[in-house]
Parts: sequence; C-alpha cells; structure tokens
Amino acid sequence: MAKYRYRIEAGNYGGELTIGEVPAAFVEYWKHEEQEDLINEVVDFDDFEDVPEDALEDPDGPPKLDNYWHEFDDLEHLNSAYSDGTWTVTPVPADGSDDWAYEDSFECNPTHLYGRECYSSDEIDEEYEDQTVPVLVFHSSEKGSFACWFLDTDEEFDAEKLAFGSCETDLAELVDAVYYNKEQLEENYDYNDTNGKAYYAHVGYVNKKWHDPQSYYTPEQLEEDGYFD
Repeated sequence: MAKYRYRIEAGNYGGELTIGEVPAAFVEYWKHEEQEDLINEVVDFDDFEDVPEDALEDPDGPPKLDNYWHEFDDLEHLNSAYSDGTWTVTPVPADGSDDWAYEDSFECNPTHLYGRECYSSDEIDEEYEDQTVPVLVFHSSEKGSFACWFLDTDEEFDAEKLAFGSCETDLAELVDAVYYNKEQLEENYDYNDTNGKAYYAHVGYVNKKWHDPQSYYTPEQLEEDGYFD
C-alpha cells in the first residue's frame, strides 16, 4: 500500500459536451436559426416517449434528428470541469477508508500540457471536402461535483508533477485528462453530482484532418513530443 493518497478535483463548474455527425440538411437548416430554437429542437426530443414513424418525415417542417442529443458523439463526448477552474487537492487516508474527506484541502496550479481542438466552421472547406462532416455540438453547462482523480504515492504531493490536458470546442473548453509524474490518472465518477445551469447548441462542419482525438495524447506520445520537458 502506498504511503499517501490524494483526491484531485478540477473545479465545480463544467458539464457534458458532445460533438457528433448529423445529416447535412439538419446543419444547413439550423445554422440560419437562433440558438434558442436549435436548443429547443434537440432537447424536446427528450420528452418523446413514443416517436411516430412519420415524425422525421414532415416535408414542411425543419429537419429532425432521430435520437437524443447526447447520442451524437462519434467525435467527442466529455463530462468534466472547465479547464480554467480552481484545482483542489485533498489528502485522504492511504487505505481508502475515507476517500471523500474534505479536511486539509489545498489549491494548486497544475501545468496545462495541451489544448487539443475540435472546432467547426459554417461552411465546408472544399479543399478537404472528403474529410469534412456535418455536426451538432451540444453543451449542458452544470455546477457541482465532476470527475476526480486519486493519486497513490510513496512521496508527498508535488504540485509541479501535476498536469492536465483540455479539449477546446466551439462551446466550451473542458479538462479531458490528468497526469502526475508523467503518468495518466484514471477518472473517478463515484461522486459525480451536478445541477444543470444552461444549454448551448451549435451546428457546423468539422474537418477531421484538424480534429485532435484524445487517443493521441498517451503518456508515451506526450513524452516523445516533448510535452513533459
């Protein structure tokens, strides 16, 4: 058993964010409409218990989606704190007997290793047309407790060894990975408990050539690329 155990938290504001491919007709219609109307369109689907078979085929109505907004997530699906939040570290019993203690918490400023990007544009870049997909970007802004990270170590906590990466999008910038001493820590969602504050939505086109997937940012790749220097 390690001598020390710490709980690391990235702040109390953040939320869920998804980016996924949708029909081009949906993007072309809704990119000209107000954000509030787009939000109502994709959130109202959550209220459908039984969707009539012809509900998506109304020739006189706006293009419809056939699933919940959070199911359109083939490019990104994040549920985390905002990357500019206040980081808190709490020493907890090394044996794991009280992981959710709050005594002796202290703030720290970890190193921001990278900000990977998944932005959209209003139009298709003809040069990369074969790599561009129409997308819905949706963000549920929330307040509360998000994922945390536990660190087990034989040495006392060193803030200079703590680092994180973020994902930058049209609607929010969220923490997407945390590292300590060049090792990635695992997210823990046991006490994830939030209240919704607001919805945001956007449609556009993502050039996959310029999308930085999180899978690239392994500790080994970060070391090779010099991020840990």
